[in-house]
Amino acid sequence: MAALGGGGAKYLVSGVVGAVGGLLAGKYLSSTDITWQESASASSPPLPGSRSLTSPQASRAAKILAWGTPRPPITTMVYTNHVLEYDAARKVPRWVAEHLTKDSVTATKANRKGVQFGRDPTVPALFSSDNSDYWGSGWSRGHMAPAGDNKHCQASMADTFYLTNIVPQDMDNNGGYWNRLEMWCRELTKTYSDVWVISGPLWLPEVNDQDSDKPDSGGDGKRKKKSEVRTISYQVLGNNYVSVPTHLFKVVLVTDPKLGQPLLSSFIVPNVPIADKQLTHYKTSLEELERHVGVEFHPELDRTKTGDLCVDSGCQLEDYKKFMQFFWSRRLKSPWNLRNLERDWEEVTSKGAANEELEKIYQETKEMLMKREKEKKNSDKDKIVASAA
Repeated sequence: MAALGGGGAKYLVSGVVGAVGGLLAGKYLSSTDITWQESASASSPPLPGSRSLTSPQASRAAKILAWGTPRPPITTMVYTNHVLEYDAARKVPRWVAEHLTKDSVTATKANRKGVQFGRDPTVPALFSSDNSDYWGSGWSRGHMAPAGDNKHCQASMADTFYLTNIVPQDMDNNGGYWNRLEMWCRELTKTYSDVWVISGPLWLPEVNDQDSDKPDSGGDGKRKKKSEVRTISYQVLGNNYVSVPTHLFKVVLVTDPKLGQPLLSSFIVPNVPIADKQLTHYKTSLEELERHVGVEFHPELDRTKTGDLCVDSGCQLEDYKKFMQFFWSRRLKSPWNLRNLERDWEEVTSKGAANEELEKIYQETKEMLMKREKEKKNSDKDKIVASAA
C-alpha cells in the first residue's frame, strides 16, 4: 500500500488565550505540534464578536476558564496542495480550498494506483472517521479536493486520500454530476490564469409544506406570525457517526490579467443522483452559502469589484452524453474484478447507455480478466505441486 502523504497535515490551531484577549495560533512549521503566542497590539482592532474587557472582567474570565478554554482539537489543516478546516464533530471537512493553474492540472506525473484511503495520523482517533465507517454503507468516499487536480505531484495526490478530505457522497453523484463540475473547474484554467476553488459539505432543511403564514398569539394578546419550523435530517455512518451531507457546495473564483476584476460564482448541489441539469440551476449567492456554512469566504476580496463568473464563462458543463461515454469507458476499462465488470455492464445496459464502442471495451476487458484469472489458477496449481514435491 502506498504511503499517504508525508505523515499527515501540518495544522493551525486558534482560540482565546488567558484573560487579556491574546491570540494563540499554530504556525505552519516543520513540526506539527509547535505553537507560538502573539501578544495583542494596542493598535490592533478587536476580533469580530469580541469586546474590550475591564480588569475585573478579565480576572473573572481567567477564573471561569481556569482549566483552559474549550477548543476544537484541530481547525485549519495544511497539506501539500490543499488547505482545509476540519469538523471534528461531524468527522468531515468544513471546507477545502485549492488553487488551480493550467500547468498544475495538465501535468501527469502522478496517478492514484496503489494509493488508498486512510486516516490522517495527526487527527486523534476520537475525532476521526475510519474506512470501516464507509464499508457497506451505500455511500462513496467523495473527495473535496479531487485527486484529478493533483496529477502533477504524487505527494499531493496521496494527500487527497486522507479521510479529512472526504465526505460521504452519493455514488452516482460522485462519479457523475460532481465529477463534471470538477472537470469544469479544471477547464477554467484554459481561459483564466488562476482558479481558486473552495468545496465542502452542507446540511440543509427539508422542504416543509407547513403553513407559516397563520398568525398566532405570542402570549401578550397580540397576533403574531408563527415561526417556520424546518427539519434537517441526515444519516450518520459507522461507529464514528460520520455525518452524511444533504448537499455539497463549491465557490469558484478566477483572475486573469485580461480581466478588469475577479469573477466569482458559488453553487449548492444536492447529494443525490443528478442527470443532465444546467450548472446555473444550482447557482446561489455567496452570502446565502455563507449563511448556511457559517464561514466568510475570501474575506480579503472586495465584493463590490467582483464580477459574475457565469456571466463571463456561461457555466456550461461538458455535454452530458459525451461525459457519460467517457465515464463508462473509464469504468469498463478498470474494474476490480470480473464480478464488478459484469455489474457495471448490467448498469450500462439498464440505463440505455450501451453502444458499439462500450461493448467492445467490455468484451476486451472481460477477456483480459478471464485470462488473468486463468493464469493465477495455473500459478497456484504449480505452487501446490512444487510444495508437495
